Amino acid sequence: MAQADTHEWPVKTQQRPINWAAALWASIISGLVFAALEMALVPVFDDLSPWVPLHMIGAIGLGSDAMSSANNFDLKIVSTAVAIHMALAILYGFILALVIARMDTGWAIVVGCIYGLVLYYINFYGFTRSFPWFADARGGVSVFTHIVQSGMMALLYKLFDRRPHS
Repeated sequence: MAQADTHEWPVKTQQRPINWAAALWASIISGLVFAALEMALVPVFDDLSPWVPLHMIGAIGLGSDAMSSANNFDLKIVSTAVAIHMALAILYGFILALVIARMDTGWAIVVGCIYGLVLYYINFYGFTRSFPWFADARGGVSVFTHIVQSGMMALLYKLFDRRPHS
């Protein structure tokens, strides 16, 4: 008769808790860098107004009418865009922190960059059913800014999380 494996597994595996303050600040800073990069790169590479990315994000909350004046600054649209973008950046940052908490900094950055690429595809291919104007922003600038934002988010999380490793 075959013998069963009687090796006992540890009852509890020590997991590194999330440093929520580090995740919050990493998300806020990288979210602001993302917005600045979008506003700087879209006019250079896509020949569009720097306000277009914010109008696209603002239109998530305000509806597609926010896209009608995409070349102009509109305080209501920009304020809505910043609120939506920062809320998403924080949500995405908290999820990333759950994934990278136990990783060393190098791997965390690599995983963060891959995470940014995945978010790009979710945002620009998945969400376009509900927000079709994002299909117009598919391309190099958006791929780059998503990778930079998430890679930076991972780096900043690791820099801000200065607790000793267990």
